[in-house]
Amino acid sequence: MKLYFKILAIAAAVALLPLQWVLLLKVYNSLEKNLYLTVDECFRNAVEQESLSRFVKLDTTGALVGIRDYLEKSGSEINLDSISAAFAENLAEKDLQNLSFRVYETQNDTGIFRTADDFLSDPVMERTTFSSLTTHTVPVSSDLSRGVAAEITNPYSAILPSLKMLIIFSFLIALFVIWCLWKMIRTLGKVTFINNLRKDHTYAMIHDMKTPLSSIMIIAEDFKDNPAITSDPETAEQLKILDDECSHLNRICEKVINVAKVDNKKLKFVYEKIDLEEFFNGVNARLEALYPTAQKEVAFSADLSQEKWLIADRLYLTEIIDNLIDNSIKYSGRSVKITVRSVRKGKITELRLKDDGSGFSPEASKRLFRKFERGENTVGISGHGIGLNYVYQLMKFFGGYVKIDSQTGLFTEVILGFPSRRQYDIQEDKI
Repeated sequence: MKLYFKILAIAAAVALLPLQWVLLLKVYNSLEKNLYLTVDECFRNAVEQESLSRFVKLDTTGALVGIRDYLEKSGSEINLDSISAAFAENLAEKDLQNLSFRVYETQNDTGIFRTADDFLSDPVMERTTFSSLTTHTVPVSSDLSRGVAAEITNPYSAILPSLKMLIIFSFLIALFVIWCLWKMIRTLGKVTFINNLRKDHTYAMIHDMKTPLSSIMIIAEDFKDNPAITSDPETAEQLKILDDECSHLNRICEKVINVAKVDNKKLKFVYEKIDLEEFFNGVNARLEALYPTAQKEVAFSADLSQEKWLIADRLYLTEIIDNLIDNSIKYSGRSVKITVRSVRKGKITELRLKDDGSGFSPEASKRLFRKFERGENTVGISGHGIGLNYVYQLMKFFGGYVKIDSQTGLFTEVILGFPSRRQYDIQEDKI
C-alpha cells in the first residue's frame, strides 16, 4: 500500500476527534448563550419583583414611577434574600431549578455607567470561569453607583442533559469511523500484498517460460534450415506454424515483462528524432509480412503531411503502435482498413490511428484503459485486457495522453498526444 494512503487514513483519524470536539463546543456555547439570556431575564424580573414588593409595603397608593428612587429616599434598602427567593421561583418556572447561584451587591463605576441603559451595553455574556456565568448588573440606586448581580456556579447542570445524546452519538460515530479506517488500512494492505505477490509470481513465471521457449525457437530454426526436413511440404508447413506460434508466445512474454516494468516504474526512455514516414513504412512492411492477403486483408495508409517528425523513444513508440494495430486487426472482420494521420496542435503532436473495425460503445471506451478490461465484442477473441492499459501507461510516462473515439459497427480512432521536446539528441529520461 502506498504511503500516502496510510498518511491520509491516519490524518483522517487524528482530525476526527478535534472536529468532534469543535462541534460539541459550538453546540455547548449555543446552549450556554440561550441559558444565559433566560437566566438574565429571570434575574431582572426578580429584582423588579423585590423592588415592587418593598414599594407596595411603603406606599400602596403611589404611582409605579421612579420606584427605586422613591425607595432609596424612603430608606428602604434592597433585600438580597428576597431577590434570591424571587430569582429561584423564576428559574423554577423555566425548569431550571437545579441551577446553583449566589446574589451579591456591586459598586459601579459611575464614570462608565451614566444611564440605566449603559448596563445593557456590556458583553452579552460574562463568563468568569468555564463553570460559572454572571448576569448583567441591575442598578438599584438613583446615581447608579450600586447594583446587584447573580452568579450561576453550575451552568453545565442545565446544558449537559441536552448534550447527552449528541455526545453519545458523536462518540459512536468516532468509533465507527476509526473502525472503518482500520479495516480500510488492513484491506489495502492485503490487496497490496496480493498484487505484489501476483506481479512477482507473473514476472518470475514469464522469465521461466522464456528459457524453454528460446530453446524451442532455436531448434525450430535449425529444422527450418535443414533441407532434408523442409523438403516435405507438410513438415515445412508445420514448422512454419511452430515458428509463428513461438513468435506469438514470445511477443506475449515480452508484453507481460514490459507491463511489469511499467508497474514497477523501471522503464528507461531514450528520445530521438523519428522520421514518421520512414517509421510507418517499417510498420507497413511488418504488416505485409505478418498478414498476407490470403490470410487477412489489411490495408494500411499514413497521411503525415501536417507533421513529419516526432520526438519519442523509438522502441516504446513501436510497442504502442503495434499494440493498437494488433487490436484493430484482431477486432475486425475478414478485411480492415487502417489509417494514420499526424496532426500538429500547438506544442503537441497527435498521431490519430483509425480503423473501420467492429468498434464499441462510448460507455465501454471509458473503462478500456483499465488493466484486464475488455470491450463487449471480445467473445471468442483471445486477449488479456492489458494492451490498452500498457499503451495508456506508456503515454503517461511520455508526458502525453491517449483518447479513444469509437462507434459500434463503424470505426475506432485512437488519438496519441506527444509533447514537444528539444534536446532529443542526448536526452535520456529514466522513469
